[in-house]
Amino acid sequence: MAITIRDRAPPRKRNIASLVGGYVIAVGCFVLWVLCASQLTQWPPSLPALAAGLVVAVAVGVWIRLADL
Repeated sequence: MAITIRDRAPPRKRNIASLVGGYVIAVGCFVLWVLCASQLTQWPPSLPALAAGLVVAVAVGVWIRLADL
C-alpha cells in the first residue's frame, strides 16, 4: 500500500461575500460609533473619538472577514 504525502495544502478559495460583509459591518460599526459619540458629547464628535471609532470599526471588519473564511 502506497502512501502519498502532499507537499502543501491547496490554497483556500476565498469567498467574496466575506470580503463584502467585512466592509459592510465595518462601515455600520463606524456609523453607530459616530451616532453614539454624538449623543454622548456634542456634534460633531471630537477627532480622538472619531479616530477611536475608526480603529474599532476596522478591527471588527477584519475580525468578521477572517472569521467568515
